Amino acid sequence: MNESTRKSRRIRYKFLGLILLAMLATVATSACCRCPCNAPDSKESPKPETVSGPAAAVQTTTYHGVGIVKSTNVKLPSIEIQHQDIPGLMPAMTMEFYVKDKSLLDGVKAGDRIDFVLENGVAGLRVVGINKL
Repeated sequence: MNESTRKSRRIRYKFLGLILLAMLATVATSACCRCPCNAPDSKESPKPETVSGPAAAVQTTTYHGVGIVKSTNVKLPSIEIQHQDIPGLMPAMTMEFYVKDKSLLDGVKAGDRIDFVLENGVAGLRVVGINKL
């Protein structure tokens, strides 16, 4: 195999790699678009009010969840929760959330079953309310 053939193959493989990468990106994007939470007639996941312009930069959306506390960190402050589905936001999983005020963690310990309120706003996703069940 001469040098020009090798060079031609390298270029072809790079081109095929780019095509494959583009196809994977397209598939991933289309899979996100087919999520039932984006369906216009979905009754399971309420859609937040659409806001545009400067108001969109400061919009805050509130979500409610139920779960079991896995751990707390008063220094951050944060809480790790094994939660059920949070309608309109995410499926059931274990996740660490920042807490708006460390006083919310007072009396909360690993193993407690809680009802919590999440706020998704300028500061990101954080817990703004916790009630033990």
